[in-house]
Amino acid sequence: MRETFDTELQKFTDNLYRLGNAANESVHRAMQAYNNNDKELAHEVVADDLRINALTVDIEQEAYRLIVLQQPVAQDLRKIFTVLQASSDIERLADHAASISKQIIRRKGTQHDQVEDIDSLINEMGQHVTEMISEVLEAYRNEDVQAAREIAHKDRQVDEILKQVYKLVSSHMKEDTSLVGVGISYIGIANSLERIGDYVTNICERILYLHSGDIVELN
Repeated sequence: MRETFDTELQKFTDNLYRLGNAANESVHRAMQAYNNNDKELAHEVVADDLRINALTVDIEQEAYRLIVLQQPVAQDLRKIFTVLQASSDIERLADHAASISKQIIRRKGTQHDQVEDIDSLINEMGQHVTEMISEVLEAYRNEDVQAAREIAHKDRQVDEILKQVYKLVSSHMKEDTSLVGVGISYIGIANSLERIGDYVTNICERILYLHSGDIVELN
């Protein structure tokens, strides 16, 4: 019985890794759509969010099944709860990839090309958060507490870039009021990227909980 449960639990935890990879791919594709003003790709990212939502529901249902039918011990329960909570974080960060894509769909023409310095900052944020997602998935797989702490620390860089975006957007809109609509779009995209960083930090906290059973705030 224990061997069967261990196999089921391993499959369950592997599902989180697959979910995370799917969400990370959505963020990558959203940034690709952003850089190419590719509305068709943006629509694909929005549509794919439904698949990610469904995967999250599957993980939740499997968690309840394991708890009810297998009556896991304390360490196993901690792993199940970690996966359940982290899957919710991943689903939400994927929602923000969809939000970025919706901003792209609403654009008119190639307005985003008008503000190159802001584009550069947005891409820097995108690079940071996609790297953080990849790294936190590996940290989760290896239960690497030190890596989780280091990844969470990187979120401060994302927060700092967001402040720079706010400052630049404000400056450009004051100089040229025709850029107000573009500026609002930039702020929406930057806010979504910042929130993705926050959800990665949440997953880092889940890794610490998995290791020690203690709830630790890293941000």
